[in-house]
Order: sequence, then structure tokens, then C-alpha cells
Amino acid sequence: MSVEETARELWATRPQRRGDERKVAGVAAAIGRRYGIDPVLVRVGFVVTTVYSGVGVLLYLLGWLLLPAEGDEASAAESALGKGRSSVSTPLTVLLGLALILAGGVVFGGDPRGLIVLALCGAALFVLHRHRASLGEVPTAPIATDAPENRTFPPAWDPLGAAPFAWDLPEPGPAPQPPSPPRRPRSKLTPVSLGLALLAGGIAAAFLPVIEPGHIAAIMLAVVGLGLLVGSRVHRGRGLIVAAVPLALVIWVLHAVPLDDFSAGERQWRAETPGQLLDRYTLTLGSGQLNLTGLTVPDGRTVSTTVAVSLGETKVFLPPDLDVDVTCSANTGNVHCLGEESGGRPRVQASDDGADGPGGGKLVLDVRADAGDVEVVRRG
Repeated sequence: MSVEETARELWATRPQRRGDERKVAGVAAAIGRRYGIDPVLVRVGFVVTTVYSGVGVLLYLLGWLLLPAEGDEASAAESALGKGRSSVSTPLTVLLGLALILAGGVVFGGDPRGLIVLALCGAALFVLHRHRASLGEVPTAPIATDAPENRTFPPAWDPLGAAPFAWDLPEPGPAPQPPSPPRRPRSKLTPVSLGLALLAGGIAAAFLPVIEPGHIAAIMLAVVGLGLLVGSRVHRGRGLIVAAVPLALVIWVLHAVPLDDFSAGERQWRAETPGQLLDRYTLTLGSGQLNLTGLTVPDGRTVSTTVAVSLGETKVFLPPDLDVDVTCSANTGNVHCLGEESGGRPRVQASDDGADGPGGGKLVLDVRADAGDVEVVRRG
């Protein structure tokens, strides 16, 4: 089977997300059921790829959008395109789409680990489908049945069609189900693992004073991960997923937004001489504005600065005559840079000699944002 045929079969036999199997959206359980593997191992895979690159969040959101729920005609993404009905509401689909864009900005934000992990995950899914596609539960399309009075085919109880005069009789009911087995006693693996995770985090915080919050969360997640691995062997401890997923998200956020230089709110900076101009202006969350309308640079001199806002709005106001070389970029957002506009994952480079033409001093400006809008304009 070729790669193209395997990809088509993978899409055609994608599993459905069941409501009784969900920890969050049922993506891991659906994948595990499709390929005959323990869903806990799939969840561990999502957590691990989230910690190291953020890819786990991206893939889980894709699964949520592309795998239909049980009983739906289409997935959330297909329903948004008008290709069928989905139980996922339109507002939730929009939120999932926005979250997918943000996750993609982090994964493809310049760190090559994200692309490497994503490629490995794609290869793993391909190999898994090639070798275990027939071992798990293969979804089948629902079979439409006509009303008894309009039946044009034999019912199940008359496969040879020997009694068409009685085809209006109802189909026989399902066979009685055996009584469900008694519930197993509640496992102590989950509370014990969570207790050990809290203890490990507390010891790290108390005896390692220079440790960062992200490292503490990683230690706790490692203990929870060990509990999940033990639970996968004894079929216990699935409640640890409720703790593992938030911990993984916390580590991801702390990696993307370090707390050592965290700042939030509205910042307004101003510089009128090269001596007042800082090498770098930073803001973690909020609105940052750098006013350089009064800046004068002596003839023959070049000065430079960087303005970086992780999440929010970035604006720089330039004087009308100053020669500038500007680079505006954003991992996710929009850029308006000296009259040039771009969106998505924009990067715009512009050189402008101002209203008086070339001559005089020059400013080299780098304005960037992880997620948000960047604007650089001149003001007279």
C-alpha cells in the first residue's frame, strides 16, 4: 500500500470520540480504541510531546477538531465548512480554532524541536496505522433503515425473503445483556501518586532555592508520569490525567513566557537622544508604546534598539525625517510597518529615509511580538 493510499485509509477509518470515554475530549481514548492500545499510553504521549515542544497540545486540538463525536455526521471542522452536523457548538469550534493557531505559533515559532517532534509524531502514526490498523476497532458507517411500511428489502429474521407479507413486523429486540460485573474497588494509585508529586515539588522548592517554577512543575509531572506508567500496567490511575494535562500546560506556558522578566499592563517609553535610547524594551503581556518622535541622531551615527512584546500590542512612533531600517515580525498576528501590511505569521523589512530624503543619522529598529499586533508609523 502506497503512502497516499495509507493516508486515505487513515482518514476514512478515523475513530469516533465517545462520551463515556472522555477525560477531556476523548481523543486519546478514540486513538487507543482504533489501534488496540491502552489509551493511557496515548495520553502519556500527548503529555510528553507537550512538555518538550508543545506539539501535544497542537495534535490534541487537531484531534478534537477532526475526529467526530459518536453519533455525529461530521467532525467539528467539517461541520464549520457546512459538510454535516456536529455536536460541537460553533462558538467552541471557533475557540478551538483560535487555540490551534496559538499552539501552531508556539510550535513553529523558531525552535526546530517542534518541527522535529511533529515529524516524528506523523511518522509514528503512519507506522501505527500500517501495522495495527486491523487490530483495533474499525469504525463503520451507520446503516440507514426504512420504515416497516416502506421496506423494500428482507428483514433480519427473513434473510431469504420467503415471507414478504410479514415484512411490516418489527425487528426482534436485542438479546438480553448479561448483568454487569461488580465495580472494582477504588484504586489508591491516583491519590498516592498525587501526594508523592506534591511532596517532590515541595522538597525541590525548599532545598533547591534557585530552582525555577517550571522545573518544579516538571518534577511533579515526572512523578505523575511514573504513576501513569504504573497504572497502564495494572489498568488503574487514569484520574492522573486530570493532573497531568494542567501540569503540562503550565510547563508549556512557563517555557514560552519566562517569569524572571515577567511584566504586564501598559508601558509607554520615550527617547529624544541616543543616550536615552535603551538597547531593548520588553513587555510580557499588554500594550507597549515607544515614542521616538523627538529623537535626533547626529550625522553619520547609527543607533539601534529592539522592542519585544510577548503577547499584546506593540507600537512605535518615529519622527518624520529620521532615516530608519525597520524589521517588524510576529509569530501570530498582524504587522503594519511604515505603510506595509501583513498578517498570519508576518515579517516585514523596510528602509525609509524620511521626508527630507537620505542624510543625517540612522536608526536600526527591530520590533517583534510572539502573539499580537505590531505597528510602526511616522508622526509629524
